[in-house]
Amino acid sequence: MARSKAGSIIGTIQHCNGVRMRLTGAGSLQMRLLSLDAIDAQTLVPFTMSATTQREPTRLANFKSQRMQLEVKTTIIDETFRISKIIIFSKSVESEFPG
Repeated sequence: MARSKAGSIIGTIQHCNGVRMRLTGAGSLQMRLLSLDAIDAQTLVPFTMSATTQREPTRLANFKSQRMQLEVKTTIIDETFRISKIIIFSKSVESEFPG
């Protein structure tokens, strides 16, 4: 199997079980996990943002894909956010999709 520069095996199936962020802002931050080419998607519970926080909130997920992306957005024009850290909890669960 081929390996990427980061050392992970290319093509493995990952299971994402949570997203944690350090963020500040005003409004509600909407989040979705998307698979390769956005075939599958999971909408996560939104983060309610505030100007200052002492915690890095975590949102649970149950998403399995070969590649995944995290989409974050606001839906109201006056909402603003600043993300200084994103942690995605995932684990390799399969070496490839079953044939």
